[in-house]
Formats: sequence, structure tokens, C-alpha cells
Amino acid sequence: MKKIILSTIPLFLFASSDNDAILKRIELLEKELNNLKSIVKKQNSPLPISKFKELQNQVLLNSKDIDEIYPIIEHNEKKSILDKLNFLPELELRIDKMNYINNNIDKENTKIYDNSNPLLNGKQRRDRFSKNFDTAGYVRFRLNMDSKINDKVKFNGRMVFSTSSQTNQRLCILSRDIKSGSSNSAFDIDRAYIDYTPNKSSKYATTFSFGLLPTTGGTPMQFAQDSKRKSLFPALVFDMNTYGIIGTQKLTDNNFLRIVLAKAYTMRDTFYPYQCNRENIDNATVAGIYYDTKLNLFGSTLLSFGLNSLLDLKAHPYLGPDIDANDSNKLGDIFTIGFGVDIKKFLYTNTTVFFHSAISIPHGNGETDNYQIVNPLLGTTSNGNIGFSEASYAKGKMLKDNGYSFYVGTKYDYSTTLSFGAEYNYGSKYWFSATQGAEDMFNKLATRGSVGEAYTIWNYYKNLSAKIGYMYSKEKYTGSGWHFGEPSGKDATQKVGYISLKAKF
Repeated sequence: MKKIILSTIPLFLFASSDNDAILKRIELLEKELNNLKSIVKKQNSPLPISKFKELQNQVLLNSKDIDEIYPIIEHNEKKSILDKLNFLPELELRIDKMNYINNNIDKENTKIYDNSNPLLNGKQRRDRFSKNFDTAGYVRFRLNMDSKINDKVKFNGRMVFSTSSQTNQRLCILSRDIKSGSSNSAFDIDRAYIDYTPNKSSKYATTFSFGLLPTTGGTPMQFAQDSKRKSLFPALVFDMNTYGIIGTQKLTDNNFLRIVLAKAYTMRDTFYPYQCNRENIDNATVAGIYYDTKLNLFGSTLLSFGLNSLLDLKAHPYLGPDIDANDSNKLGDIFTIGFGVDIKKFLYTNTTVFFHSAISIPHGNGETDNYQIVNPLLGTTSNGNIGFSEASYAKGKMLKDNGYSFYVGTKYDYSTTLSFGAEYNYGSKYWFSATQGAEDMFNKLATRGSVGEAYTIWNYYKNLSAKIGYMYSKEKYTGSGWHFGEPSGKDATQKVGYISLKAKF
């Protein structure tokens, strides 16, 4: 309800002044009629009947506008709102073929206890197994909205709907036995915010943005998506759904300083049906400062720097329908520092290159999260809640050491309709990424290990494109995307081949 209320703010700003204008017009006509009557009385000369009737009819006509033609005015107001509000749809159909192989997890001994399935009963649940998933389908529809209300105020919003076939085979449950999932469709508003620039004409304009903020889909993720930059922040440092305030200070034409004060949240699990390294964040406080500048260096270059903090972080791993958040606590704070460079037209060719790197710095408060199974037959924790693993990594305090990651890639535009790209990212043993709202299907930037991806994009018609890609992930440690516990060594690979069709306007 909170997001829906925020999204209706601009409608009030659009309210037409037609009614007020009509009332003022009636008042002026009545005043003119009274003045004429006064003049006639003083001069003792009769007012021409034609003039009197003309004024009288105008007054009556405008009164009728208010009393009888109001529905027409109201209709025109609504039409005026729709004329000012631009709607830009996006539609994507994606098909994925996934394979997962887990060769070993250190100290993992979680078994399946299911007498209804004798073929699986007693086997390792999360260690030494492979799964060849059925072909999965996914559809995502977005309706982008924007409006320039006046020179100082702008509105932006986005509605999103998604549906997936991943209801009984979900990569987010990395276990030998296949479990059921929740509803496979979801609808929500993931951004609705106002930009207010009180000193628009100044060389050093200041913009205040408030509402559901544009903090997902950050640079350099837009290159592989063949789209514009969707977030004000670099994705490796911060890629989460938030509501709050952003202040942007223009330093020069190409230099900007931004401060964000907000609350972070995670959209429903159904929006992320394929993977398990995305935690559900419960309204952590976000405070960050970011700087970016554009340079003509080796091409069209964007340099970005960011310092982000997640304060009083309470999160629970997205582990599927057999896990809940009963054992989640506020474990402390996590700070992330990152630097990035994106270069388009590299060396004045049709090539784009980028490099980003970040460090995560945890500060625990001594509290513990617990998803460790102590009753193997029931699969429950010491509190009787459903657990995840019998291994020690499923229980613990905030991460004890710093983590790091880097993300590199290139894209080559062979022609105006055909392009090729490749990306690689690596995360260390204690790497934590604030990427719960990442728009890529598998949240690859959270991986503790290596991820390589190659793709081809074909723009075969105006506003229509096709993409074919392959992604290979090598997990070296448990807990990708988690903020607690002591990671264990892991030897697992995930292979994904995909094709998508997209329409955007």
C-alpha cells in the first residue's frame, strides 16, 4: 500500500486549474454587469437591452459550465493527465537451460530423510550430486512512466510483472531432492519517485529525489542488457530496492556528487525464481555517498566511486519454501567501497570496456543467525524451526573478515544491429555484495568464486531484439550472498544457456 500511495503523488500535481479559471471568469462578468448597472443609474440612461442580455447570458452560461458541464471538464482533466504522463513498455521472454554439479562441500553431511522416496532416502542432500533441470521459461513485463511536470519537477515510475515456470524445479534450492515453490507470478511497483530541482538554471543545480528510488540496474550492467543506465550507483557496490531520499549536487557539467539516505528492502521471492544467493533484506538503513565524472579519456569514459553502508542489517537467506526467517536477527553493519571505469568507443572504435572493483567491510554486534540442523530426522534447528544444513556454515555471527570482488567486461558492436559481449567477475571467500535487487537472473555479482558469461545481441527490427548467451559459474565457497557464518570450501559448477526475445520502446 505504501508504494501505491507514493506512485499516486504525481496525479495530484497534475490537477488542472480549469475550474478556478471559470469561477474567476464568472466573478469578473458579474462585477462588470454590476458596474454597468451602477453607471446606468448614475447617468439616468437606460442600458441597452441587447448588452444587458449578452452579459446575463454569459453569466448563466458559465454557471452552467460549473453545474452541468463539470463531467466534461473532469474528463478533460483526466485526459490531460494521460497526455502529460508517458508510458514506455518493455517485454522480455526468456528461456533457460540449467545444469548444476556439486562435487564437494567441506564438512557437509546433510542427508535426505524421506521414506516416501526410497531412491533418495539416506543420500547426501547438498553434497556430491548433479541436477539437470527442465527447460525453464520466464516472462517479465515492465511499464515505465515519466513526466515533466514543470521545469523544476519530474516524475518517474515503473510497474513490473513477472511469471516463471520454475514452480517445482528451482535452482534456488541447491539440493538433490526437488521441492515445490511458491506462486510463480508477481506484480509490483519497483520505483516511483519525484525529482525536484529548485535551482534548475544554476551551473551548480541541486536535485532532490524522493520515493521508491532508482537504485537497481546500475552501471555497468546496462551493456549486457543493451539498455541505458538505470541506477545512479555502480552495481558492484550497491544494487538494491530502496525507498527514501537522494540528493544530487552538480559540480560541473560532467561531475556529480550524490548522497542517499534510505531503507533497503527485497521484492518478493517470486521475482527471483532461479537462484539462491539472494537474501531477503528487512528494511536495513542505507547511507551512502557517490561521485562520478565523465571524461574524454581513451574514448567516452565514466569514472565512478562509492561508499555505501547497510546499518542494522537483518536478512535471511533465500533458501526456498522449506526455510523461514524465524532465526534472523540484526547482526551489525556492512560497509562497501567501490571504484569503476566504463569506456565507450574505446580508442575510438566500436568497443566498450569496463572494470569495477569493491571491498566489503563487516562490523558485527555479536548476535547470531541459526539455520543449522540439529535434528536430522526432522530437519529442524535447535529452536524447532526448519533448517538448511548440518554443517557449521549455516550458523554464525556477522562475517569476520573483509571480502573483495572485481568485475570486467567488453562489448563490441559489429554493426548497428549485431553486437558481441563477454564478462567475468570474481568474489573472495568473505565477499558480501549489496545486490539483493540485482536485475540479472542469477545475481552473479554475489558469487564467492568465478563467473564467466558470453552473449550475442541481434537487433533484428526496430525496438525488437534477440539475445543468446552462456554463463558458467564456479563456486569456491559456501554462502554466496550471505552475511553470516564461516564459509566452507566448495567445488560446484553451474552452467546456463539462454535465449531471450525483448521488445522495448
